[in-house]
Amino acid sequence: MDFLQLFAFLRQYNADIVVIGGLVAAACFFIGKLCGGKVSDKLLVFLPFALGAVLYFAYGALFVGGVAENAGAFIKHGFSCGSFATAAKVVAAQLFTKGNLPDRQTLRTACVKEMLAPYKELSDEEAAQIASLAETDEEGAKTRILALCEGAQEAAELLIAALKDI
Repeated sequence: MDFLQLFAFLRQYNADIVVIGGLVAAACFFIGKLCGGKVSDKLLVFLPFALGAVLYFAYGALFVGGVAENAGAFIKHGFSCGSFATAAKVVAAQLFTKGNLPDRQTLRTACVKEMLAPYKELSDEEAAQIASLAETDEEGAKTRILALCEGAQEAAELLIAALKDI
């Protein structure tokens, strides 16, 4: 992935999601560093989505209004912020290591490995299979995740939702 592809990736998000997603990514980074090994890895997987939902809901309540009518949309956009934060974490890891930025499929595969790491250490082939299956058959991808990772029901749903935005 070159920088033009990176900008094309960023263009699919609205500015508010990019800004709040960046804040979520930074907050998750610092929370992960501060908590060290004290917090479960499973919690750290869900943290960007929960934090994104909370921050976007607060943003929506302050600047958009109509909380009762727009609560569902605020939560949905908050999950998009969590998806962006997860993808940003993977891209940042690629930027600060030697090599090139990943293409879209590599980015999706890395997100699958990252989000399911607390449940099972997936091989590159397994993660790539889930990433490509999620694009065409969400239920099939969810079934594959649950077959590989016991107890990952919530993670599977969040992962499928996150892969829609990547």
